[in-house]
Amino acid sequence: MLRFLFFGLIPLMLIFAAPVFQLILSIKALKGKTKLNLLWVSFIALILGVLLPVGATFISIYGLPPGTKCATGSVGLVLGGWMITAMTVPIIGIVMSALYHFKHKSGLS
Repeated sequence: MLRFLFFGLIPLMLIFAAPVFQLILSIKALKGKTKLNLLWVSFIALILGVLLPVGATFISIYGLPPGTKCATGSVGLVLGGWMITAMTVPIIGIVMSALYHFKHKSGLS
């Protein structure tokens, strides 16, 4: 059971870590609780979204039983993670930027 948690769930959590990180920090930036602006938050999320799926793949491959000759499913984590990042990071960035400009243009606090 512990093996499944480490080699199964942790790679999946790493794939979704960049969009979740971006959402949390973008909300904090909208509320003024962080000094990072939305552009830097999106840039950091993009870099994490490229690097973390690679780490998830290595963790998944390391957890394969000895003698396994094909790791296509594990390598698919990289492509899946990159696709998730390519779709979510720009969408979250655009939505949060629009919310930021709407909040500051209308004078709401």
